[in-house]
Amino acid sequence: MESAYNSKKNPLSESEASSISPIIEAFLKHKVDRYQRNKKPRYNPTIEVETESHCIVIPVSKPEKSGFKEETKSRISDSSSNSLLYNTNIAPLYSEKEVNARIKEATDNLRQEFIKSTKKILKTIKQKKDIECNQIRIDMRNLFKFRLKKFIRDGTIYSLIHDLEKKDGRLYPDISRFKGL
Repeated sequence: MESAYNSKKNPLSESEASSISPIIEAFLKHKVDRYQRNKKPRYNPTIEVETESHCIVIPVSKPEKSGFKEETKSRISDSSSNSLLYNTNIAPLYSEKEVNARIKEATDNLRQEFIKSTKKILKTIKQKKDIECNQIRIDMRNLFKFRLKKFIRDGTIYSLIHDLEKKDGRLYPDISRFKGL
């Protein structure tokens, strides 16, 4: 088991390693170095622009041309205030006005989408409530007709009219004879 582990960790024995020519050894070292460089994660440079209330990260498209190197990437913070000083060879892709214009455009688009969706939702709610109100009106009208017919059939309406005439001290005309008008 230990020999299998050692063969994975060190595939060559000491005698085999000592017999390798210096040219092959240099070639192998070159390949290992190249592999290690390619293995490192790709560097994706960005510039952070901080304003009073926002931090905007702006990608740099070609760091070699703008002089943006990994060593010079760090920002220097002025300890006396919150302002940030950047390396002078770094040119931002967008000015503050362009960034603000893009932000304003994006917020305007979001506002318009919000207004559209809100109007659509409110329209459906209004339609549902209109249907409910119309149904309530129909139900109330039908209930009124039903009760009126019931009061007329059982004579309750006549006793109510008679009680009202006594209370008011006047007679109400019988309008049932004007039905045809």
